[in-house]
Amino acid sequence: MNMKNKYTEALEARGVDAELIYYDITDSTNTRARELARGRSERGPVILVAEEQSAGRGRRGRSFFSGRGAGLYVSFLLYPEDRGADVTSMTAFAAVALRRAIARLTGLRADIKWVNDLYADGKKLAGILAEGEMGADGKMTALAVGMGINIYKTAYPEEISDIATSIENACGKRVDRAELLAELALEMLRADRSESAVLEEYREASFLIGREVTVHTASGSYPARAVELSPDFSLIVEREDGERLRLFTGEVSVKI
Repeated sequence: MNMKNKYTEALEARGVDAELIYYDITDSTNTRARELARGRSERGPVILVAEEQSAGRGRRGRSFFSGRGAGLYVSFLLYPEDRGADVTSMTAFAAVALRRAIARLTGLRADIKWVNDLYADGKKLAGILAEGEMGADGKMTALAVGMGINIYKTAYPEEISDIATSIENACGKRVDRAELLAELALEMLRADRSESAVLEEYREASFLIGREVTVHTASGSYPARAVELSPDFSLIVEREDGERLRLFTGEVSVKI
């Protein structure tokens, strides 16, 4: 059975109501999702999945290595009235959704690095990129939520094995990619999402709070301490001079 049919069957078996678009190879599922949003009149959710990406993207324009058949490279095209229009909170929700899906299939409880990465054993397991499409009135009309998940040992080059890992490496299990997509879709599209439950789990899984970090912004970097995760999923940091700042976007690094 080809992968497109496997994905379709797994989604149907769990009653997932969303259109599936499958690519053997594409540049980026998020790029395709945003293009689709611009020319689409329907408002139902769409799942875009690829066997391989030639130009997988992370935050701040970074590339995401997408080894063929070794990971799950997927984007969810959603709409503001369905899941809210805030990119930061949607990224956090996606991190919790992915963490839950992985845990159900493997028992692995991944850590979350604010705002968009999942880690296991101190190494990056998955990355998330949420991007909004804006209308002429300046309001968000659609959200593309992309995920790159390292599933098998071959998902990333050996030379970055000191900073990257996979589900197979982290827990010794070979997860079926179609099953993971279906479990993830159940979480991403659930109608009974509880903001408080998501926040509680995100805080529980976060390993930044209380640690010394480096905050990277467009104007430069500075050392700080991660103090608290706010209910809106912004990160409160305290600079060395005692000033506290609230971060909605940006990059935070920490020595693990």
